[in-house]
Amino acid sequence: MYNRSSLLHLGHAQRGFLNLPRLMAHLERQNSDSLAMGFVMETELDWSQTHVCELCNPCEMCRKEESLKAFCAQFQNVSMGGCMMAIENCEIFDGANHTSSELPQCINQKLQEIRKVSRYFGAKAAPRWFLGMGWVFGRRIVRFLGRNAHRLKSKGAADVSLGFWLAPLEGVRFVSMNEGFFHDHPDARSTFSKACTDRSVLVHRMNTSRWSGFQPETCEMVC
Repeated sequence: MYNRSSLLHLGHAQRGFLNLPRLMAHLERQNSDSLAMGFVMETELDWSQTHVCELCNPCEMCRKEESLKAFCAQFQNVSMGGCMMAIENCEIFDGANHTSSELPQCINQKLQEIRKVSRYFGAKAAPRWFLGMGWVFGRRIVRFLGRNAHRLKSKGAADVSLGFWLAPLEGVRFVSMNEGFFHDHPDARSTFSKACTDRSVLVHRMNTSRWSGFQPETCEMVC
């Protein structure tokens, strides 16, 4: 979607609700051709060594959970925190919960994937990037990417790649939409799920049943 100075990328159309009036209000306030707007992430590419205390508060609660410790012990060179990250990824993206017999296989696959991504980018961490639910780039950034598309890395994780694409550019105006502006539908029960409010601009991970909350009279999403 274009306006005078911006390009919006939205994840799979059927899986995202976009409140256009709110989005345009945000764009009018920013008014920058160097705009980079989205759900901002700064993460490790290889999170297999994540410390358990980064995920649990208090962390002793997880450290003392014997069933979790026993389960995670089967994976080599993986911290307890890394194991928990893999479990969450499998639950969100593959539907393999803690009772699934397919969970160990899924975890091993996730660990292989993140190590492959880390090798591909030649780094353990990524520059600031945006979740794939959607993002907005100003005209200057879009033109830069268009001119250099054939030179940019394009085989890694699509949203993580954004961080490496933007890293060499001076003067990028990063605008975070993390605080309830861009979020997953609450029924998705992901790390990024939030209830719909009058701040919601983009609601990701929609499906047919979740669209029942759309109110065409007001263009609002109730969730």
